[in-house]
Amino acid sequence: MNKKRSVSNIVAEIMMILITLAVGFTLIVYLSSEAGGFVSAVNNNNNQAQLALQQYIIPMGSYIHGGNLYFIFNTGPLGAQINSVYINNTLINSCVISFNGKSYALPHYLPPDAIAVINCSNVKSLTSIVTVAYNGGEVYAMANPS
Repeated sequence: MNKKRSVSNIVAEIMMILITLAVGFTLIVYLSSEAGGFVSAVNNNNNQAQLALQQYIIPMGSYIHGGNLYFIFNTGPLGAQINSVYINNTLINSCVISFNGKSYALPHYLPPDAIAVINCSNVKSLTSIVTVAYNGGEVYAMANPS
């Protein structure tokens, strides 16, 4: 018996190898592009988180007068997203931010180097600890009745 391989068997094996390589190469290109998109999305989220942590506010004064709390502050060079206000660890929902002659509900973003006032109504006239939560963390101040 003759043990010679025909030309069609050799061509078939070469074609199978080329098809396998093409599919593998296509899969590698697709997965690497998807991984690149994932890495850029992670980097973007990481950059946003770093910028949020660099936000800060500087308390300039706080007091309670006529049932209203006034918290005066300055934002840092990146501005600040003010989220909520707590008085003696209790969330206060009756607060607004006054900036440039306008009032805004919380949460609200303030531009860099802004001087603003948080005004909370229906507050007891007692010495209180005021906590302002923003994207960069929290800041505390003592508010005394005047």
